[in-house]
Amino acid sequence: MLRHPTKRVISQYFHFRVSDFKEDPTDENFMQFFYDDPFHRSNYYTKDLTLNKIKLKTGNVTKIVQDILDEYNFIAITERMDESLVVMKMLLGLDFQDILYMSAKKHGSFTSGEGQRCIYIIPSFLTDGMKEFFASEYWKAYMAADNLLYDAARKSLDNTIESLGRSEVEAQVKFFKKAQKLVSEKCADRTIYRCNDKGEFVGIKNSTCYMWDIGCGYECLNEISLENIE
Repeated sequence: MLRHPTKRVISQYFHFRVSDFKEDPTDENFMQFFYDDPFHRSNYYTKDLTLNKIKLKTGNVTKIVQDILDEYNFIAITERMDESLVVMKMLLGLDFQDILYMSAKKHGSFTSGEGQRCIYIIPSFLTDGMKEFFASEYWKAYMAADNLLYDAARKSLDNTIESLGRSEVEAQVKFFKKAQKLVSEKCADRTIYRCNDKGEFVGIKNSTCYMWDIGCGYECLNEISLENIE
């Protein structure tokens, strides 16, 4: 799954530095994170997804990106989550029940950290300095491969939708959104995360997640009926 490369870096900064370590989101602190943090190095997705040894500085970036697309049967897009899930369902012959989910790690809520800590997820924003940096030619060149991969994956998703039939995909996405609304109504009160809405750690055994904040509310999701959705 790919997220817009710039949004990924912004999210990483606010999650790990601002929310977790209580760092003030100043331009100076952000640039310190940018130059020091190893988890967001340039073209993270391209380096992570390739199955070959690559040299982005001297290699053919277009070919590298194309090779990645050829190596994977399907790449989802975070900003088009529901659409991606429905397409994956159609490609793999799954049921709607198989792709239902409860959201975790939402802005304004709590997530669990190391040592049974609960971390309040502060909504991200951009200062004028950050906006200027992300609009710079330096940043565009720094993330050139990832931006190319992201755009190619989006186009690939569009092409897959066309091959499946856009009207059919749109109809199934519409149904899925109704199913997700039902999930929110039926499972919200039954889903227990490791940190509650007061920021209290309730423990691993008390949560209804497979692990950490993954697969939360699975028992309710498995029981929910979609038969009456029109």
